[in-house]
Amino acid sequence: MGDELLEKVSAVGGSLEEKIQCVIDTFRYSARHLESLQQVLRRRALDRRNQAGADPFPQEVEEVIAEGTYVESFLEAFDGQSFLLFSEEIVPSHEYRLALEVHTGGAYWSSIPVQDGGAVRHKVETVGASSPAEGSASIVGQYGAGQRGAVFVWRWHHLLDQGPYNVPEWLAKALGAEGNDPLRKLQGELETLRRWEQQVRQETAQHIKAGTEIKDPYVKEVLRLWPSESDPQGGEQLKKCAWVEGLDPRLFVGRTVLVHRIHYDASHALTLHANISKRHQDEPAQETNPPYRLTTSWHWVAPTPPAAIGRQNSRPGTAGSELTRPGTSHSQVTQPGSQNSRPGTAGSELTRPGTSHSQVTQPGTCELAKPGNRDNGGGVAPLQPRNCNR
Repeated sequence: MGDELLEKVSAVGGSLEEKIQCVIDTFRYSARHLESLQQVLRRRALDRRNQAGADPFPQEVEEVIAEGTYVESFLEAFDGQSFLLFSEEIVPSHEYRLALEVHTGGAYWSSIPVQDGGAVRHKVETVGASSPAEGSASIVGQYGAGQRGAVFVWRWHHLLDQGPYNVPEWLAKALGAEGNDPLRKLQGELETLRRWEQQVRQETAQHIKAGTEIKDPYVKEVLRLWPSESDPQGGEQLKKCAWVEGLDPRLFVGRTVLVHRIHYDASHALTLHANISKRHQDEPAQETNPPYRLTTSWHWVAPTPPAAIGRQNSRPGTAGSELTRPGTSHSQVTQPGSQNSRPGTAGSELTRPGTSHSQVTQPGTCELAKPGNRDNGGGVAPLQPRNCNR
């Protein structure tokens, strides 16, 4: 891994999905680069073996490695043997290896006559690590015991005793998983992340109504009462548009607010933001066309203290998935779900503005009611005022 890539994937915050995909692409490129040098590496394997004083391969094996062809008698002579030609650690704690493997096909071929006069030479095929069963122990493991021939095989090998490495914690954890193929490990981590993010996004409506990170009491109350409907999967989704009556629009329109924060690990978190906009600026809204639109968005960010203690406690709907609720000294609106939070009770009444610039109506007289039953012909339930005295 280059310094630039290492700096990018080690940064706190940002999209973890993009980081994982970037690492996968880099590791795959390194593997494919070595595969393209196969002929050079085969020649070097023989030269380096001689220079190192190691026992040479049998003469027939060296001829097959150098020429890339074999005869049928070669299979019988070296059946079941593997000859390592090259290995290099191109991924932390993972080598990429090239070997020559020989198989006669076992019992499947025992009753099949094979014509071999010694003159017919067969090409040694190459099996890359992108095969359907990459990482298996041998060509037999990849293609079954009935395979016959000599092949050059590329595969990954996990070096269990290597390290430590200067890589981010999430990458070290993924590469340390069981198995030889680092690309499969990272792909599995990517799929797990995508499933988790999809689950979080499916609960957007619940997070909007809970508003665990919203500081403004007026925005929080409007979002708590925002109408919702069933989605195709049987869950809950927010309606795109709604009516908000009895509250000055300047108190909640055009403001992007942080609604919810949920941690994935100690370095990455997802935040939910919401914005309420007014659709009709120059003309009054029609009865069938609610004037306010809700836009929500999720973003990857760096976690804020206290740091996440693990994915297990950060799943949606668990106590570990939200930070400490904001203080209530500045707001008299009760928390969602409390006993006295129903509109029309003392617990849901908006407090008197404490500053002269507030645009709310007369103090203590305006409340937001639960969504009404009228549909207005647009399929969107409105938010209605109750006991509002201007």
